[in-house]
Amino acid sequence: MKRRTEIQLALVVMGLIVWGYGQRRDDSRLTWIGLAFFAAATVLRLFKKRPEHDPEQEP
Repeated sequence: MKRRTEIQLALVVMGLIVWGYGQRRDDSRLTWIGLAFFAAATVLRLFKKRPEHDPEQEP
């Protein structure tokens, strides 16, 4: 698994936990923080991937 995918999954899981806890405790601040983690994971999808350099190909 790629490093960025691991980071995205971690952000989504943290967001789900914080959002769910905020909903259960009726704390809007925690709910918004959880949504921010979701948004951060989504924004990471928008960044372009670096081209992988093949050592056998000469420029």
